[in-house]
Amino acid sequence: MSNDKFKTGLKKIVNDKVIIAFILLVFIFIIGEIIVPGFIAFSHIMSVLQVSFFLGLLALGQTVVLISGKEGLDLSVGSTLTVGVLLGAVLTDGKNINLPLAIIVVLVAGFVLGLVNGIGTSFLGIAPLIMTLAWGIVIEGAMLFISKGSYPGKASPILETLGNGSLEFSIFGNMIRIPWAVIIWAIIIAFAMFILKRTTIGYILYGVGANDRAAGLLGIKTKIVRMLAYGVSGMFAALSGIFLLGYVGDPNINMGARYVFPSILAVVIGGVSLGGGYGSYLGAVAGSIFLTTLISILVTLGLDEGGKQLITGIVLLVLLLMYTKRKS
Repeated sequence: MSNDKFKTGLKKIVNDKVIIAFILLVFIFIIGEIIVPGFIAFSHIMSVLQVSFFLGLLALGQTVVLISGKEGLDLSVGSTLTVGVLLGAVLTDGKNINLPLAIIVVLVAGFVLGLVNGIGTSFLGIAPLIMTLAWGIVIEGAMLFISKGSYPGKASPILETLGNGSLEFSIFGNMIRIPWAVIIWAIIIAFAMFILKRTTIGYILYGVGANDRAAGLLGIKTKIVRMLAYGVSGMFAALSGIFLLGYVGDPNINMGARYVFPSILAVVIGGVSLGGGYGSYLGAVAGSIFLTTLISILVTLGLDEGGKQLITGIVLLVLLLMYTKRKS
C-alpha cells in the first residue's frame, strides 16, 4: 500500500511542471556551486534574484497572455520595457518628487501600448506573432524618431534605491542584505498568484484559455478578456522598464531587446501551456531565475558572447524538448 502511495506521489511530482521547474532551478544552483565555490552563498543568491526580477515581471505579462489562449504571445515586451525606461527617465529627471507620477504614467502607457496588441489580435484577427512583432518595431521606431537618439533624464535616488539598493539588518551579528527588488517581486508574486488562483478574474482567464467556445456560451466576452491580457502584459513590461532604470541609473534604447525571447522561454520552462488555459506564475518565476542563473554561471566562466549564446541555446533546446515530451 505504501509502495503504491509512493508511486502515486512520484507520478504527481513528475507531472507537476512547477515542481519540475524548481527542481531544475535547484539543480543549476548545485552545478554553479560545483563550478564556482560560493555560488550558493546567500549574498550571491540575492544578487541572482535581484537581476531575475526584471525578467520575472515580463514573464508575468507573458503568463497572462499565454493563459488567455489562442496561441497568445507578446514579442513587443522588449520595446515596451524600453518605453518604461525612457519615459521614467524623462519624467523623474533625477527628482524623487516626480517618481509617483512617473510610475503612474509608465503603467498607463504600457497598458495602452499592450491594448493595441490586444485589439489587433482579438478584434482584427491578426496572428499574435505578427501583431506583437510588428507593433514592437513600430514602438521602437517611434522612440528613435521622437528622441533623435538623445535620452534626457535619469533615475531618482529613491528609484535607484528600489532598483539597486537593499534592506539591511543584523541577525546574531551577521549583516543580512535583501534587495528591495526581491522584496517588491515577492509582493507582486503573492498578489499575482492570488488574482490568478483565487479570484473570478483568474477563473475567467483560465476558462477563456481552456475553452473559448464554452466561455463565450457562458456570456464571457472572450475577445475583451484577451485584449485586456495584452494590456496587462504591456503594463508589467513598462513597470519592469522603470525599475530597470533604477538598477542601471541611465536610460538606453537597447535595454529591452535581450529580454524578449527569455521572457517567453521562462514561462515555457515554468510549464505554462502554449495552448492556453493552463500554467502558474510560480513556474514562470522559477524559469526566470533559472535563465538568469544560467547566464550568471556562463559569465563567471568568462565565456565570450558567442560561447554564452551557444551553450544557452543548447541547454534551452534540451529543456524545451523535455517539456514537449512530457506534454505529449
